[in-house]
Amino acid sequence: MTNTNYLLRQKSFVLLAVMCVFPIIAMYLSRPPHSGNKTLNMPFMPSTDVIQELPYGHRILRKRLKSFIDPKIVKQVARDTAAENLSKPQLALPNILFLGAQKSGSTSVSSWLFSEGVCRAKTFPGEPPYFAKEVHFFDKSIRYDQGVEFYAERFQHCLDSGNTEFIMDATPDYLTFPEQISDVYINSGADALSRLKLMTILREPMSRELSLYNHMIVFADDNTMTFEQHADLVLKGKPNPHWTSTGKYVDHLKKFASFISREQLLVLSYDELKTNPERAQWRIQQFLGREFPGELPTLNLHENPNKLRVVSPRARQVLEPFFKDKNEELYEFLEMNPGPWMEQRPFPHF
Repeated sequence: MTNTNYLLRQKSFVLLAVMCVFPIIAMYLSRPPHSGNKTLNMPFMPSTDVIQELPYGHRILRKRLKSFIDPKIVKQVARDTAAENLSKPQLALPNILFLGAQKSGSTSVSSWLFSEGVCRAKTFPGEPPYFAKEVHFFDKSIRYDQGVEFYAERFQHCLDSGNTEFIMDATPDYLTFPEQISDVYINSGADALSRLKLMTILREPMSRELSLYNHMIVFADDNTMTFEQHADLVLKGKPNPHWTSTGKYVDHLKKFASFISREQLLVLSYDELKTNPERAQWRIQQFLGREFPGELPTLNLHENPNKLRVVSPRARQVLEPFFKDKNEELYEFLEMNPGPWMEQRPFPHF
């Protein structure tokens, strides 16, 4: 996302460097030897008229430039800058992002947490009801391009009601959008990123692809594609018209780990969530630092009698070698880059 104010500030400081810093260095290098502490005559400094021609929106920069000429206003600049920072409206950004992956149990976990008071998004006219759980901001360019204020507006009611301890967006497609998430949180204030907690549930990639196929094929306009055809698309790196494969988990996790501490990223096992949900709940509660009563809803509440239940030999022949190396790389990454203390270690192999 392009932050217009940020770019304007960068351009302004480049102008400052050209007009002030470089000439100062040049004069310093060309000054006579043993000039001591004499005050240098600097005729190259920009005039007040030149400074005043800067855009009105750069009033603080104008004062900073003038401070080179009149040091008396330095303290006033500091006061103005502090006041400007304090006057910025507080953005109600989620401090919990459930990254997915799709068809790995995020609905079960998020339903439990929302039912225990974690603040969810508000839906706006024209938005489907499920946007209360999953806002689809980072993964949908038509929403992302509207800016961070558009995103924060969905959680403003959390701020207004004082329910800000835990605010969550559980969009299961965020795992493949680390750059967009980092851009927003890095540029949204000093504490936005430090307060952020990320959770993801990893499921054996072939089974996840099959489950996602069963889910998405119901909503696809063209349901003639077989799972074997989808497997061929995954292998060839071609986009499926209805969803994106996220099974190469390690590639995404490495990108997240490049801008956020692993202590802020909890990686959960789908198998544990399914076979030992109480233990998975315990891990989440320890990670968030609070106990949440209640039980996890049963996984896969919407059973489809016509769904494929087993990965066919043909699809397995295509997908198994495709995911094998990435799975091994995932195990090595998680072992060499341990997360929060309650995370499973070693992470169970698929």
